[in-house]
Amino acid sequence: MTEHYSTLTQMGITSFDNISRYQLRREARADVLKIYYHRPKGSLLSRSKKFTFARPGSLGPMEFQKTEQWHRLEDTSPVLRQALLELHRLLGGETHSDEATLDTKQQLLADLEHMERVMQDKLDELRRQIEALK
Repeated sequence: MTEHYSTLTQMGITSFDNISRYQLRREARADVLKIYYHRPKGSLLSRSKKFTFARPGSLGPMEFQKTEQWHRLEDTSPVLRQALLELHRLLGGETHSDEATLDTKQQLLADLEHMERVMQDKLDELRRQIEALK
């Protein structure tokens, strides 16, 4: 199976069957790919992995960087593009990167909700680990 997903394997991903979804978002100077896994309750394995792909700096003035055209630029890493193709193929054509179509307010609200979920999941995970030590 690793021969079908060579880019993901090079990124350190080995449990292809446990991948549940992925998310791609753009930050100021990087693209961030986050891969989520199915994990059983009580598992100490991480539920996600995050990969950051830097983009070339200074592609345009700051005013342009805030426009929709900026977010559609094809300046992503070739490794990221290949990883996305492999993830798309692995998950049967499902895509989870619809956030690119949201307007700015919706994007900020989605980011806020995502951060709240991440923080709550991390707090729950730490509590489970503390309980396991007792």
